[in-house]
Amino acid sequence: MRLVVADGGVLRQILEESHAIWADELTARAYAQYNLAQLRTPWGSRRLCRYALLDDHGRVLTSAKRYALRVRLDGREMDAVGIGAVYTPKAQRGRGHAPAIVNQLVSEAAADGAELAVLFSEIGTSYYERLGFVAVPRRELLLSVVEKAGAPMTLVRSGEARDIPAVASLADAMSRPHRFAVGQNEDYIRYGLSRKRLLSGLLPPGALTVEFFIVEEGISAVAFVILTTAGDDVVLEMCGDRDPAGARVGALLQVLRARTPAEDALKMRGSLPPNWLPPQMRIDAAATSSEILMVKPLKDGVLSRPLAEADVLYWHGDLF
Repeated sequence: MRLVVADGGVLRQILEESHAIWADELTARAYAQYNLAQLRTPWGSRRLCRYALLDDHGRVLTSAKRYALRVRLDGREMDAVGIGAVYTPKAQRGRGHAPAIVNQLVSEAAADGAELAVLFSEIGTSYYERLGFVAVPRRELLLSVVEKAGAPMTLVRSGEARDIPAVASLADAMSRPHRFAVGQNEDYIRYGLSRKRLLSGLLPPGALTVEFFIVEEGISAVAFVILTTAGDDVVLEMCGDRDPAGARVGALLQVLRARTPAEDALKMRGSLPPNWLPPQMRIDAAATSSEILMVKPLKDGVLSRPLAEADVLYWHGDLF
C-alpha cells in the first residue's frame, strides 16, 4: 500500500463515490467544484490536502483530508493535524484501511511537528477511541433573541473584505480565555467565509444564505456575526465582540430581528463560548452535538488532563 495525494482520476473516483454521502444537495458536478475550489483558496492551498491509500494496482483503498491547523491549548499555540472526510469504497470496507490512513496521516503530521490530532466523528466514539482519540463533551445550543420593540441604536452593516483584520483580532481575543480553541487569523476567517459562500453559490438559488454583519464604531468593527440560513434552519457560525459581556453581538442580532417584525421570533442553533451569553439572548435548549469532537495528543506533556466542555471554544464554523 502507498499513500498519495489524491488528484486526477483518483480524486475523481473519490468525489464520484462520496457524492451521495456529503453532497448537501449539490449535483455531482457542483460537489466536485466545491471540493476543488476549497483546495485553491489561499488557506486551503497551504493547509488542506486530500490523500488516498492505494494498493499495488493503483486501486483506491481509502481516503481522507488532512488539515494543517494552528490551535491554542493550555496557553500555548501549537501545530495540530485535523482529519476529515474519511471515505472507504464499499468493496474495501472492513479490511482496516480507514484506520491505516488515519494512523499514517497522524504519524506523518507528528513527524512534521504537530502536537495534537483533531477530528469529528458522526459514528459515535468507540471507533476512533481504538485509535487513541478521546471525546470532548460538546453541546449544540438552540438560541433566541430577546424581543424588543424597535431596533437598538447600533450601527450595523454588511461585513467587507476590509473588516477581516479586525474580525480576526476579535475572534482571537474571544478564544484566549479557553484551554482549547482553533487559532483564528485572517486567512482562516477568509477560508471559512469562502467555503460557506462557495456552497451557497453552487446550491440551487435560495437554498443557503450566508450573512456577515459587523457593528461599527468610529471606523472599525467592534463586533461581528456570521450566520447561515437554509429554509427555517438558522446557524450561528461564529461571532465576536470587543465587549466582554457580548452586548454588541446581542444588539446586532436585535437589529436583524427588527428587519422582519411580522415573522416568528429569530431562533438559531450553534455554539457559544463557555459562560458567555449576550444579555439580549437566551438559551432555549441544549443537546449533545451530533458531531463529536475528538482529540489525540501526539507529544508527551500535551493534554496532561482531559478537556471538559467548559474548557473548549469551538464554533460551528470551525467544523470540518
